[in-house]
Amino acid sequence: MPHLPTLKGESLKIIAILILGWILFSFADASSKNLTQSYSAAYIVSITAMLNLFLVSLWILFKKGINGFKSKKWKWLVSRALLTGVISYCAVKALALIPIADVYGISFAAPFLTVILAVILLKEHVLWHRWLAVIVGFIGVVVLVGPQFETLNIGILYAIIATCCIAGSTIVIRIIGKEEYVPLLILYSFIGMVAVNLPITFNNMALPPTEDIGFFLLNSLLLLTGIICTTYGLSQAKSTASVAPFIYIQVVSGIILGYIFFGDIPTYATIAGLSIIVSAGLYMIYREQQLNKV
Repeated sequence: MPHLPTLKGESLKIIAILILGWILFSFADASSKNLTQSYSAAYIVSITAMLNLFLVSLWILFKKGINGFKSKKWKWLVSRALLTGVISYCAVKALALIPIADVYGISFAAPFLTVILAVILLKEHVLWHRWLAVIVGFIGVVVLVGPQFETLNIGILYAIIATCCIAGSTIVIRIIGKEEYVPLLILYSFIGMVAVNLPITFNNMALPPTEDIGFFLLNSLLLLTGIICTTYGLSQAKSTASVAPFIYIQVVSGIILGYIFFGDIPTYATIAGLSIIVSAGLYMIYREQQLNKV
């Protein structure tokens, strides 16, 4: 049987799946942004999460039966689920108020914040190279959000809250470890989305109009397929550092979709801030790859 081609040791199949997953995320974000023109963020997240909660539950039940829903680390799963619920609400609110490129620029600072939390909470030892990347990354965020703060756009604050929760969620995932059943992680994420967002929109909860059901189904499938692709790709990759740079495809895709569907043209500050953040992220990934080789 012929071997699949590789790129620096990684299968092109895995790389293609990851790129597809991150592009699907950008399409899901564009879809959510479009829905915010008619619906609240909490309503969009609740409908999307309930649809995916049903699908993932069937998936686990078919694969593992009732035992697939059990976990010894359920408390940590609940903690991450609640963080995911806050992330989903704040991210969609941010998408409704500011361009996709700005949301991505801020949220992609989460890895740098994760480093700080890892030092504080997990007592990890961090070398100066990583601290340098953290400092440069935050400079990029300041450059990006600086002009927007002059207009006091609350969308920036929602994006910052989402970013902080993403970093916290990453720490919880590291505490949970790799042995947890991945579909269960996904299931709890959707449970958290429903738990946080449904109470906010409960009084207005009803099935969307017939003409919009297709848009909600599309939104749900884009999100779920993106999660499956990235989860599978990262779990099968030989090295996380070797495939991590491809996540920035999502930024490019998001900027293109923002321009096509919403007429969002990135400002010079957005481009400059994104460039700094991406450069710092790529440097951090490069250093991790070098340390793994050693």
